[in-house]
Amino acid sequence: MNNSMNINWYPGHMAKTRREIIEDLKIIDIVIELLDARIPISSRNPDIGDITKNKKKIIVLNKCDLSDEKENQKWVSYFENKGIPAVLVDSNSGKGIENFKKKIEKVMEEEQEKQKEKGRVGRKIRAMILGIPNVREIFFY
Repeated sequence: MNNSMNINWYPGHMAKTRREIIEDLKIIDIVIELLDARIPISSRNPDIGDITKNKKKIIVLNKCDLSDEKENQKWVSYFENKGIPAVLVDSNSGKGIENFKKKIEKVMEEEQEKQKEKGRVGRKIRAMILGIPNVREIFFY
């Protein structure tokens, strides 16, 4: 029996999705990473941080209604101390959606000004929303 056999546990559909994300990132302005506010680190796909490292990013801590408010604030501070803006959202009730929109506008403000200087007024912000399954319940924007 050959004990040196390598087994790849990375499913083909995940590899394909990763390639598609990398390709699509070329035309994306900002990445929105959805995390579960109850388990922010555990609900994070480590690949997302790696493949989006050169993009503007916002962390959305969804399901904040199901976690402790003090802990929520600690996680917002944690990510912001790492240079990643973070917002708390309860996608079922819509709580935090307005703050989320404002955060996108703030993060993209400098880029929007550059576009305006080039005569590109009214250009829409192109965003990609990423996260593991079950972090998102209902997310309207």
